[in-house]
Amino acid sequence: MPTHVRSTQRDVVVIGGGPAGMAAALAASQCGAQVTLVDERSALGGQVYKQFNPAFQVTDETGQGAQYRRGRDMIAAVLASAVEVLTDTVVWGIWGREVFVCRGEEEVHRIEALTIIIAAGAYDRPVPFPGWTLPGVITAGGGQSLAKVFRVAPGHRILMAGSGPLSLSFAAELKHYGANVIMLTEACRRPTVAAIWRLLWASPGNAASLRDGLAYLTALKTHRIPVRWSTIVSRAEGRDRVERAVIANVDERWHVIPGSEDVLDVDAICLGYGLCPSNELTRLCGCAHNYDEQHGGWVPWRDEWMRSSVPGVLVAGDCAGISGAATAVDEGYVAGLAAAVDTTHLSVARATALAERARRKLRRQRRFRAALDAMYPVGTGLYDLADESTVICRCEEVTLGEIRTALRQCPPDAHGVKAFTRAGMGFCQGRVCGRQVAAEVAAASGLPIGAVSPSSVRPPVKPLPIAAVAAEMPERRRPIVSLEP
Repeated sequence: MPTHVRSTQRDVVVIGGGPAGMAAALAASQCGAQVTLVDERSALGGQVYKQFNPAFQVTDETGQGAQYRRGRDMIAAVLASAVEVLTDTVVWGIWGREVFVCRGEEEVHRIEALTIIIAAGAYDRPVPFPGWTLPGVITAGGGQSLAKVFRVAPGHRILMAGSGPLSLSFAAELKHYGANVIMLTEACRRPTVAAIWRLLWASPGNAASLRDGLAYLTALKTHRIPVRWSTIVSRAEGRDRVERAVIANVDERWHVIPGSEDVLDVDAICLGYGLCPSNELTRLCGCAHNYDEQHGGWVPWRDEWMRSSVPGVLVAGDCAGISGAATAVDEGYVAGLAAAVDTTHLSVARATALAERARRKLRRQRRFRAALDAMYPVGTGLYDLADESTVICRCEEVTLGEIRTALRQCPPDAHGVKAFTRAGMGFCQGRVCGRQVAAEVAAASGLPIGAVSPSSVRPPVKPLPIAAVAAEMPERRRPIVSLEP
């Protein structure tokens, strides 16, 4: 079937329907801007504010937690506003201020925007180790979706392995939905008294975050879920699916201490070692990035208005560095005001006044986040768990041994590894294997991982029907992408 591109013009296009994207869209729209909000999921909310599957009816909303209610209220506000909402819609390319989206098999839009706000969120940090591809080994986000959206437990005996507040919250949340979590392993050391005091010192203005954390710890204690500190999952074993988890003690940098291994009988392992920013679109736009391991890797530079280094492109939320839902909402709000200024719907003076409260909250949240980061530093031992037979690129089934062989035969960079092995050329476009490849390149070249350039990003950044790429633009009478050499 021939496909044609429908072109529209908008003041602001917001990419991402999570907390940051919804806050940005609402702020810009309330200032009078024409706003389109695009999200690839079937419903707004993102990962944090994800709601129940429509097949389920919620009869007791008070028992669903604060995040559920915050998300429900924000989604309702967006749907009641003048914001145009496009769900089930993938952004696959951006050229200048032109955003190309695809909805279904044939519906292709070109949205010409004065301002683009990227609020693409984050995804679970991939952690390769022997056996991590066995059925039953899933990310914490995947386990949360199963339990939260579809009311399905990931297994009957679940090991939650990870680090940081998200790991705590996922374990407590799984237990809340009736799943049997037999243990939580935390890779960091038990917090010291001094670290707890620093967190309490940073807590003014962050009472909700502190309250949530205490509630998670209380839930684990109430349900007698043991927490084992300085421990990591080093291997998963099983015939057709995971049957055992091998856990081991680690040092301060998360390197396994030989001889400390224990074996647990499990049928599910949920991995929650933090999140990585979904930065494909900010990299595609050419935004300047810095490397920050604690905040997930490559994060775009921004000014106080969330403007990136590329004029007309703003970035908000976890795709600009992992900071949590509360920060995402306030960053999104500030970005929405900035977009309203840039599209002449709001004066700078008025925007500055409106943004003051959100900026004050952001300063407090970042102080709190810094105290949390000091309690839960990410260890480089994560990159040392895989052995040479471990599959690193799951899409192309490339092992660590094949990557190391390639590095002995090609220039030590991610592009050479891709050319020799196809690692990073599959469905996920390197989202899963990219960091481990970068770590191997760093080890081979003697550089820190932050000095290794990531693979380049090209459209389409997400899989889509070939007809969408070759679609004809009526006003230009030529395909978006020429297939001729």
